[in-house]
Amino acid sequence: MRVRRGGWKRRRRRIFAGILLIIVVLIVLFIVVERRVEPTLMLIAQAKAEQVAKLAITDAVTKRMTQQGVDVNEVVIMEKDESGSIKAVNFNFKEYSRIVGETTARIQNRLKEFEQEHVQTTIPLGLATKNVFLEHIGPDIPVSFVPIGAVKTKLETKLKQAGINMVLVTVYIYVEVDLRVIIPFATKQQTVTTEIPVSEALIVGKVPTYLYDNPSGKPDVPMPRTDQVPSNPIPSQP
Repeated sequence: MRVRRGGWKRRRRRIFAGILLIIVVLIVLFIVVERRVEPTLMLIAQAKAEQVAKLAITDAVTKRMTQQGVDVNEVVIMEKDESGSIKAVNFNFKEYSRIVGETTARIQNRLKEFEQEHVQTTIPLGLATKNVFLEHIGPDIPVSFVPIGAVKTKLETKLKQAGINMVLVTVYIYVEVDLRVIIPFATKQQTVTTEIPVSEALIVGKVPTYLYDNPSGKPDVPMPRTDQVPSNPIPSQP
């Protein structure tokens, strides 16, 4: 019995065509899923990268403050008027430059360590489907970040009323850094900013004669002090 050579060739062609069709379908499905999942995955990756970057920044600033610290009286110069009220708040630029320079160097070194150590976090692929039952299922997608450019650092102050005659002065370190967030098949640039309080002081001033703080909107009438005599006292009834 003879075996037809043409039939075997046709069978091989069919098998090859079937395998090729399966590969094409898988590629198309992969592209469709990737386009639908990638935006959500990138948003989650950006949040994770921001969290890790802020931890690195806070760690660098905290170590610097622990070793040297910041004294409000040395950094901040307060100008007061004749009554003792705060008129303006300025920085001692010598201390300002020293603190900002040292802090910036520490943050850059810390972020560089993260980059050299290939510090990364992972995201379950199911988390990008926004399905509660699938958020912990699937392979872990690696997320990493790379610092871009120089770290921007500056000192800021905030004044907050802490009582009738007290003001709380807080010194913050404001940090801004540009990152490139990297996930498989996609990258995106992101700016991370954070404020870290490093020192504060309570300034006591002069007690006012009266304080208007009425949520109802009605004016408060200032009461005379006990040591003051009214100019037109009301005569007592006989």
